[in-house]
Amino acid sequence: MAQYFQTPNLLGQAYQAFGYSHAVVLPLNAQLVIAAGQPGVDARGNMVTSSPKDQIEACFDNCDLALKTAGVTSGLASAHKVHCFVTDIKDEAAVMEVWKSRYPEHRPTWMTLGIKELAAPGMLVEIQVEAHLVANS
Repeated sequence: MAQYFQTPNLLGQAYQAFGYSHAVVLPLNAQLVIAAGQPGVDARGNMVTSSPKDQIEACFDNCDLALKTAGVTSGLASAHKVHCFVTDIKDEAAVMEVWKSRYPEHRPTWMTLGIKELAAPGMLVEIQVEAHLVANS
């Protein structure tokens, strides 16, 4: 099982409150599972444009599905690393709100970047995640 760590200072307390960790140590027998950046599209491949929050929900749904498809049984609930790209940094608050509503106790490492644009028209957010599988001993 992965171990998550916070630094013993105010920054560590802030990371804990925001919903992520400073560092993670994976078990020795871990096999990495890396999902490509996931867009906020629905099951038919259409960009979700009803609201930034709805697009964020779709991104997380697609991250979860990608990890499960690769064999991570608990999907996004097992992610140890998240990279989030947003075209409006103000949307980071909505990203974290959605994350904490889905996984209130899980604190992966996290990085959010505000960027000018993403690959598809209407794309406001893209999320890339990593998780791991543990080989049977």
